[in-house]
Amino acid sequence: MQQSSRLKKRRISTFLLYCLAILVLLIMVYPFFYTAMSAFKTPEEFVSKPQYALPAGFYLGNIKYVLLESDNPRYFLNSLIILVCVLIPVLLFGSMAAFAICKLKFKGQRLMLSYFLMGLMIPLQVCLIPLYLTFGKLHLTDNMLGVILPQIAFDFPYTIYLFTNFFKFLPNEVLESCVLDGCSPFKMYSVVVVPMAKNVFLTLATMNGIFCWNEFVFAYTFTSSKKLQTVTLGLRDFVGMYGATDWGRTFTTITLTILPTFILYFFLSKYMLAGMTEGAVKG
Repeated sequence: MQQSSRLKKRRISTFLLYCLAILVLLIMVYPFFYTAMSAFKTPEEFVSKPQYALPAGFYLGNIKYVLLESDNPRYFLNSLIILVCVLIPVLLFGSMAAFAICKLKFKGQRLMLSYFLMGLMIPLQVCLIPLYLTFGKLHLTDNMLGVILPQIAFDFPYTIYLFTNFFKFLPNEVLESCVLDGCSPFKMYSVVVVPMAKNVFLTLATMNGIFCWNEFVFAYTFTSSKKLQTVTLGLRDFVGMYGATDWGRTFTTITLTILPTFILYFFLSKYMLAGMTEGAVKG
């Protein structure tokens, strides 16, 4: 009798837990669903119907304008160029620095790691004015380098931190066998270490890529030309005088902007969780 009562209570608690999980999922998914559906509304529907109402049909005028008539393709290309130019040096030099700090013995090893990790304590907002004045003297304002370099600098601390947490637990016996086989440090890094750290690379590529794609502050501060704007800055194109906003085209641009990050995270989430486990739990 007691066993059946316990089973009944367990089933009820499991059912309530599933209900709670479904409720949380709906709360999290609804904003994206609302944004995507609003992209198919006509301008008249935004005026005549409640904001929560679904579109009467699939109006494609907003998508056609955003993709073919607006400057958004240029903005997407600019964001993609910045993304590639940030990710490659961050992952390459960040992993090399972490590998050297963890596995190569030299004077000031701990001090160098502490120096890099100090960057985690510096808010980027504090650096905006000094960076703007410095870049102005170096003629790097209104230039893609002015957007790329600060992001590389602010991505380095966390990248090195996660890589060092992984490399600390990389068996020294594997590296010693490579040395006995005549491997140079660079060959050891490229042939042995990089494949073993695949999950950490994918984790940091996903996280840094999403942050870089959605970045607004540096792009807004260090660029002024329309031809250098990114997708996040491009949303301002649909805000007219006195705050009048073309909501259909705005929601379409938002949907197209977040879709790549949504797809990227969907396919790489398992690698990201594995990389966080390897880097954080062991550390």
